[in-house]
Formats: sequence, C-alpha cells, structure tokens
Amino acid sequence: MAMNQFRRDPITGRWSIIFQEEYKIEDLISNTTPRRKKKSNGKCQLCGGFEAETPSEIFAIRDDNSKKNESGWKVRVVPDKQPFLQIYGDLDNRGVGMYDVLNGIGAHELVIESPKHNEQIYDMDLDQVQNVLFAYRERFIDLKRDTRFRYVLLHKNYGDGNDQLKNHSHSHIIATPITPARVKYELMNTREHYQYKERCLFCDIINQELEDDERIILQNDKFVALTPFASRAPFEISILPKQHETFFEWNNEYSQLAFILKEVLRKLSSTLNDPNFVMVLHSGPNVAAGKQRGYWKTIERDYHWHIDITPQFRGFTSFEIGSGFQINVISPETAARILREEKYN
Repeated sequence: MAMNQFRRDPITGRWSIIFQEEYKIEDLISNTTPRRKKKSNGKCQLCGGFEAETPSEIFAIRDDNSKKNESGWKVRVVPDKQPFLQIYGDLDNRGVGMYDVLNGIGAHELVIESPKHNEQIYDMDLDQVQNVLFAYRERFIDLKRDTRFRYVLLHKNYGDGNDQLKNHSHSHIIATPITPARVKYELMNTREHYQYKERCLFCDIINQELEDDERIILQNDKFVALTPFASRAPFEISILPKQHETFFEWNNEYSQLAFILKEVLRKLSSTLNDPNFVMVLHSGPNVAAGKQRGYWKTIERDYHWHIDITPQFRGFTSFEIGSGFQINVISPETAARILREEKYN
C-alpha cells in the first residue's frame, strides 16, 4: 500500500493530503449526478431579448448597429441585482471598540458571457471565448481606476445557484477595498520568494513543471494548463502565461488563452460527467491603491497572474474545517494523465 503524502503549496504555504492509492473515478463523479439538474430548454433574464429584465449595462461587445440595453450583443456586463457590495459611498474606516469596521463599499458586476441559454464556454467558438476574455480585461482596467479598491477578482461558479441562471454562462467580477485572504497569502509568499531568490515563484514553478512533464495537461506557445503539485481538490487546474506577466489586463494573447481555457473546460466536462466547478482569476493588485499605502514595490517582478479551476466533487468537509488540511483523493499526476487522455479506465 502506497503511503499518502503531505504536500506544501509554495504559493500559499498551505498543506494538502494527497492520496497515492488509486481511487475509483466512478465513485467520485457519481456524486455530481444528484446535485446537477437537466439543462433547461427555456430562456432566462440573461438571454438575448430580455435586456429590460436586468440592470442597465455597464459594458458590452455588440454588433455595429445595435443599441445599448437592446439585443445584438455578444457579451454584456451589468451590475448584479443583489450585490455583495455597493459602488457609492465612503469606506469610513473606523473602530468599534477593539474591532475594525469598513462600510461595504465595492463593485459587484455580472458578466453575461453569451446571449444564448445553455451555451457554456466549452461550447463557444474561439472568437466568442476571446470576446469573454476581452470583457474581463476591460472591466479590470476600469475598476482599477478607482483607488478605493485594492483588489479586483473574477469568480465563476458553474452549476450552482438559481435553476435557470445557472444554465446561462456568466461570471462575477468583484472589486473590494480589502485584499482577499488567499490572494494576500499569494502576494506575501511570492514577494518573500523574490526577495530571497530574485525570481518569480510562479515562473520557477512553470519551469519545473515543464521539465518534469508529469502534471501538464496541455500547452501552447503562450500558456500552460497544469494540475498543481499540492492540489487542494481532485482535478484542480491552473492556467498560467509562460512568460512572466503580473496583470491579466496587460495580456493580449486572447486567441491562445481562449484555446487553452475552452479546451480545459471541454476536457473536464467530457471526461468527468460535466462537474460543477469554481473558477477564479487572480491578477496583480490595484497598484494605484497600493501606492497610496506604500505597498507592492516589487509587484511587477514577483507576482504572476493565473486562473484556477476547482471541480466540486465528494468532500471531506468536516475534517478540512477542523484541521485546515485539504484532502485530495486523486493525485495531480493521475488527474493530469486522465485529462490529457480524456479517459480514466
């Protein structure tokens, strides 16, 4: 019997327990069946032709002659109807006794990634995936003009939520005056690595993974998709630019990124019974906000943007909550092989 391993993630410093014995993939993906419902054949408020049912658009990629808040769009961004944070007002950083309090100031936007119901990223043609990436980029640039916001995060929760809306491809973009904890750990660890070695930690990881070639799923000239060495969950995937780049919004290689993202999501869907997943895009922080506080002096050299995709399978939630260790029953090496070959038998 092979011994399971503790593996440390050099980016966040957290530890995962990686199973070494073969785990039945059928048992893993069978857990998705009762949580997923059949795709709706109807329409929803995010579909083309229902623009009046959403808030007024902030940004859109449209046909030349189409008008704002009318049909004819390819990708559309609107304020979320039930935002976590409000765009208007002051932060009012204050103390309440020994506790710190800020007003819930920020931005919460909905990126509607297609006018077609049930069309997911892996279904789209490459031009449409590029349109989605361009919309992400434009919103990151615009939101970072607001120096109240320290961080802008893209979050996609596929397969969860409202029965109708979950079948319409969309993502959330959230801008906050506080750096999220996971991102903060990444920023601190990558800065420490740079101070010690004068190299980007992510670049070191990419070079190591390309050399080992055990956890690479696919790659092209500009990007690589891999299963992280200390993956938090089965079939966790990271997509990274091969060349050092701190900010997603600086990237112009949309065609190559679109191919990698579409293909990775297609492999997940076709191989693993179309699982729910969470996708996040971690770019560099808002330098304009950081400069006011003296932060991020080496950020353009020590941080590297990336996309993380984590499928939602069987969990070991009670142990993870109590211990802080992530449990991964499929080793990243096995996961990479299965996704490359698109078969697990």
